[in-house]
Amino acid sequence: MTSPRLLYALNTLIGPWMTLPVAVLEAMNFLQRGMPWRGETLWTVDWFAIALFIIGPLLAGAAAVDASRLSRAGNIHLVLATRRPYRPYLRAAAWCAGPVLVVHLLTIAAALIIGGVPGNPPWPALTAAVAVQCLAVYWYVAIGSAIGRLAGPLMAGATAAVFTFTLMHLLGSGSSGRFEPLALGGATVSRLGYQYAPGYLMAQTVFFTLTGAALLLLPIRLRSGRRTLTAAATLTLVLLAATVIAAQHTLPARRLVTDAAPPTDCTTTAPAVCLYPEHARFRGQINRHVATLTAAARSHGYAALIPERVEELSRTHCVRSPHVSGLQISADAYATDEVSLEEVASALTRPLHCPDFYTDTGPGPAYWQREFSLYATLLHTAGVRVDPHEFPAAPRILTPTEVQGIKNDYAACRLVEKPA
Repeated sequence: MTSPRLLYALNTLIGPWMTLPVAVLEAMNFLQRGMPWRGETLWTVDWFAIALFIIGPLLAGAAAVDASRLSRAGNIHLVLATRRPYRPYLRAAAWCAGPVLVVHLLTIAAALIIGGVPGNPPWPALTAAVAVQCLAVYWYVAIGSAIGRLAGPLMAGATAAVFTFTLMHLLGSGSSGRFEPLALGGATVSRLGYQYAPGYLMAQTVFFTLTGAALLLLPIRLRSGRRTLTAAATLTLVLLAATVIAAQHTLPARRLVTDAAPPTDCTTTAPAVCLYPEHARFRGQINRHVATLTAAARSHGYAALIPERVEELSRTHCVRSPHVSGLQISADAYATDEVSLEEVASALTRPLHCPDFYTDTGPGPAYWQREFSLYATLLHTAGVRVDPHEFPAAPRILTPTEVQGIKNDYAACRLVEKPA
């Protein structure tokens, strides 16, 4: 049996109907790019903030229209005549935000179930990050509700949507180097190697809670038949603007902190292959590719091409030893679940322990001729031919002696061949 309150809300408000387009947006976000976030809990939570960049302005516009309808001639006196004139606005805002929050939380829960939760994830921080996203939804609705009290439905809806969309670029770009309350994630690349900064999440929580409450409780009055702000409301808006400005310069500036832990899920083979538990779905094919390439190199006398260990890289973890090869899983692999033999061959031949790879200029163009030749040689031992025209500098198949010489240079990070 349908609740009378739900029927009343559906018949009188736009907010509850926003659940339908929001569900579509959440589903589209869930399925896009092959669900690359699977297995990484932090990336999963951050990924589902992407939809909020559209959902936020959409809800702000809907909340503004509902608040405007409550405030129009014929209704406003019913609101202002009550002992708590803010309550009708709170109910309308709750019907706008509440169903959407249920959809958003169910979407994140489904993603965590489908993607898996390996190891021992930091549940308190993950829960706090999800709570911040929910508070952001409430904040968008609060802004819309405040704007809707002072303008007609069409003007209020458009103004609220445009205003909140603008705020997202001003307070959520993630590039200002200051505290940005609307920096909610929206990650499209792996977050492996990072953790949430608790202070930042706490600052966002306090910011959204206090400023959102002030907007939802914003008092108005009728003056000569027109809706205007009370003196207290005007002071509140001034203080809110000052709070936003002060928060950017006084609250924590880093949302994520580094966690450069090495991978722990290692094989007992030689070479050992170490991956992060979050990427267990790649384990079988990576092990096969490493075994294929190392067996082929060994059988053809290219022992110098075989590292002692292969380690997956994260956003902050890199290899430090010339005897360890670093493997970076590509963006395509996250989407397709396929790591190619060529990707693994490239990892085995690149000296990522050398600092030149972590500078703005990189190792320089003269380096790549040698790497391309090592790469082509390793694939050649496995019976894979490369097209020399696909490379900026045509590779050649090296002899075991030439390979040993290059690897000796790489061990000392002499990446460019000395002139004869």
